[in-house]
Amino acid sequence: MTTATTTLASVDEGIKFRWAELAPFIALAVIVVLGVLVNPNFAAPTNILNVVTRSAFIAIIALGATFVISSGGLDLSVGSMLAFVTGIMIMAMNYLAPGFGTWAIPMGAVLALVVGSLCGLFNGLIITVGRIEPFIVTLGTMGIFRALITFMTNGGSLPIDRSLREAYRPVYFGNIVGIPYPVLITAVIVLLGAFLLYKTKYGRRLTSTGSNVEVARFSGVNVARVRTIAYGVQGFCVAVAAICYVP
Repeated sequence: MTTATTTLASVDEGIKFRWAELAPFIALAVIVVLGVLVNPNFAAPTNILNVVTRSAFIAIIALGATFVISSGGLDLSVGSMLAFVTGIMIMAMNYLAPGFGTWAIPMGAVLALVVGSLCGLFNGLIITVGRIEPFIVTLGTMGIFRALITFMTNGGSLPIDRSLREAYRPVYFGNIVGIPYPVLITAVIVLLGAFLLYKTKYGRRLTSTGSNVEVARFSGVNVARVRTIAYGVQGFCVAVAAICYVP
């Protein structure tokens, strides 16, 4: 009797756990159904493709946030960091365009990846070395990144050099067999992130740190390094999103 009761309890707990996992997808399905009821064109293939493309850069940033949250942290500065990295990239491309032509685009993209990664590492090092709460640190750097980009642009807009616009347009508006480049880039980043999170020692150390930091530390995990790298990954993902978002 006791064994049967335990088995039923385990099954019941398993069902509850699965329902909890499905909750976001159920909520998404409800939103889609409501959208179709309000406007039948909501479910049109062109509209769905447009929504997915416009959401690609958010998905890339969310992937970086997965690493940060898995480490037991959070990052409030990603929006301002995106604006800062984007501004640096555009300013660099505009500066390089007269001398390097369209080569200014990949050069600006590389710079964006470097700057984004450094911004993430900056957050991570302050949190781990300075031993300050992530909420306080990233709230502060959010203001710093926002202030820097506002200062560099004199509070105005920052357009891309005209000679680069047509060459850069395909990064956002181009496609392969009907699949937009931002969606393909998102898929590649997701696959790389999944591999790093589930198939590497770092991924296991990351999840153990987020689950119980003291147990991870006693198990020989360098918690500071694991968390710092997670914030670096977040910064890198913000930079990739900026490259997709600029056009």
